[in-house]
Order: sequence, then C-alpha cells, then structure tokens
Amino acid sequence: MASLKRWVFVGLAGCLALALAYLPPRGAKSSGRSSIFLAQAPRGTPARQRAQELAEAWRAADASVQLLTSRRHLQDLARAASASGRSLVVVRESAGVVFAAPRIADSAIHIAWRQLGLGETKINVALVIRLTDLSPARDRPLADEGGAAYLAPDSTDRATCIAVVSLARYWTRFFASDLGVRVRVPFDVLVQSLKADLGPCAFYAAYGTPSKSVRAWLVARGWDVALILDPGPRGRQANSLIGMADPRYSWYWDAIYSLPPEAVACLARRPDGCRAAVLSGASDDPVIPFPDLMRIDRRWGRVPRLAEVQRFLGDVAHQVGRERFLSFWNSPLPVDTALAAALKRPVGEWTADWQRDFVRPIRLGPAPPLGGAAIALAIAALAVAVVTVTASRRQVR
Repeated sequence: MASLKRWVFVGLAGCLALALAYLPPRGAKSSGRSSIFLAQAPRGTPARQRAQELAEAWRAADASVQLLTSRRHLQDLARAASASGRSLVVVRESAGVVFAAPRIADSAIHIAWRQLGLGETKINVALVIRLTDLSPARDRPLADEGGAAYLAPDSTDRATCIAVVSLARYWTRFFASDLGVRVRVPFDVLVQSLKADLGPCAFYAAYGTPSKSVRAWLVARGWDVALILDPGPRGRQANSLIGMADPRYSWYWDAIYSLPPEAVACLARRPDGCRAAVLSGASDDPVIPFPDLMRIDRRWGRVPRLAEVQRFLGDVAHQVGRERFLSFWNSPLPVDTALAAALKRPVGEWTADWQRDFVRPIRLGPAPPLGGAAIALAIAALAVAVVTVTASRRQVR
C-alpha cells in the first residue's frame, strides 16, 4: 500500500512539473522584445515633452480658429448650394485663402457622397481641403498632417456641418499635379479616402442632429464610433495594426494586448467587456460643449477602444435599417437602453458577434501548446500504467 501511494505521488509530481513548465501564470510579464510595428520612441526630456504639449495645444487652438473662420466664409456658399438643390460644398484652402477644389477631388467627393446614399439633405456639409505648406514657417509648430477637425451644427448655424481635412505632403503634391509624384493613386481609393474624411458630418447629413444623450456620448468619446458611415467590406483590414494582426506571426499577441482591457475581453467574446467598451463615455448628465468642435486623430498607430471601432455606428445603421437607427439616434433615453432597443439584443452580445467580422475570437488565460499537452498526457498515462502493474504484482493472493 505504501508503494502504491509513492507511485501516485510521483505521477502527480510529474504532472505538476509539466504544468509549471508549459502553463505560464496569469499576468506574466512581457518578454520585453518589441516588434518593428510596436516599437515606441524613447521618452524625451521633460523640456521636450513640455514643448510637445505646447505644440499640441497650439495645433488644437489653430484648428478651432480655422473651423470658426471657415464657417463665416462658407455660410453664404452653403446657403447658395442649398438653394440650388445641393447639400455638399467642397473648397480648397491654402495660406488662409479659399480656392476652388481640385477637379479630381471635387469629382471624387461627389461620387463618394452619392455612394453613401446622400442627396439633398436637411443639414449641409462643407468640406474644406487644407493643403500642407511644403515650406513651413519656423516660428510655429509643424501642422498636423493628415488630421481632421469638424464643427457640428449649433445655435449659430443649425444647418451646416463643416469638415476641415489637412492633407499630408503626398496628397498635397498629388492634387498640385507635381511631376515628382510618380505613382498615382487609383480613383476608387481616393473616393474611399474622401468617404472617411466626411466623418461625423456624414452622419449629420444622413440622420440629422442626434438627441442630447447620444450626442453627449459621442462627444465624450471623440466620435470614435461614428467616423465611417459606409459599412465597407468585412474581414481583416489593413488600416490599423489590429486589423493586420495575424496569428501566424509572433507580434500577433503584442497587437492584441496593445488594446484596452475591455477590448481584449470583447475579442474573447465576453459581453461585459464589449458593453463597457461601447458605452464608455455615456453619462446620466450629458454635457455638450459650445461650439461643438471635434478634432480627430487619424494617425495609423493610434490605439482604438475596439477593433474597427470607427465603423461601429455605420455597421449598426446598415444592419438595423434606417427607421430603427433613427429611433436610437433621436431617442431621449440613456444610450444603452436606446441602442439595445434598436439592436433588439443586449449591446454586449451584439458587439461580441460584430467583432468576429474583423478579428478571430481569442482565448484568455494560460493554455498549453498542443505538443506539450500530448506529452503530458502520455507521461501521465505511462505513470498510471506503471503504478497499476506494480500494484498488481504486489497483491497478496
């Protein structure tokens, strides 16, 4: 009997040793090796960080002034366009002067407008294409290339939403027909890019002004769930790091865990995590700033609250239909109640299913590799067999 206990103890100890070897504990630290995609620049000195903060504040103030100035300049143009049955105005701005938009851009944005199903709308949209100064002044911070800012309708102008899109150097040279740009962008790619440039203004044009609770939720989140109205293709996207993540590569989990905890839980199909990620910013005491200025960070390396979060409300509208989406958009109820009513499902469950369109569901917690599990089972079976044979030979007959 003592020998049997000894063999059982040896078998259990072997299994425990294998488990410790193959199952990393929860909360294990990163290996410290960063991939080329996730490498971050070292932190600057306190003086440099302070200078960067001041430069960012200057860019935000400059964007606000540009929006308010553009509204004064574009009010007459928007009214004239509305009177002639058009709801979209496109202009180009350089050095504070408004010009006619480049012909290719004007043609592409009107095609994008029609593809979004927008025609003559109650709220007009003015798109200002701001070209980058190829010889910037040295007495001010560099402009935020590729950024976008929006001025929502308010009591000053209830019928116009203004979008100011700052083009990067390549697009500036492209629209200027610079001979140095050897590779031309396909026209359909330009159309898709301009669809995204309409941002929140596309939602205002399509559905009007949202209710106070919905608008405050969007403002608190920086409108990240309502940046793209077009549902677009499904599957993995190449417009973000998480969209490019592929389980075949070692940096896959680095990309996954760069997301906030709620987003990671949502990828693991946990409805509570999905609900928390979507309803972040919803408040029982909604506050809307005046004027309602929105500055959107569209840089590629930004970390979203959810995978493809900028498409969330566009996909909701596409799935539930116009009438049900309008019931949510105009609802005075809290956001979670109004959104669940439009989806006819709990918000967390719908979002968990929606995330599967972009990222394959993951498993959280320690899990052994297949080979390690097979070896552990084989050793455990061998230990049990040895114990059984030994015990049978020592039985008293």
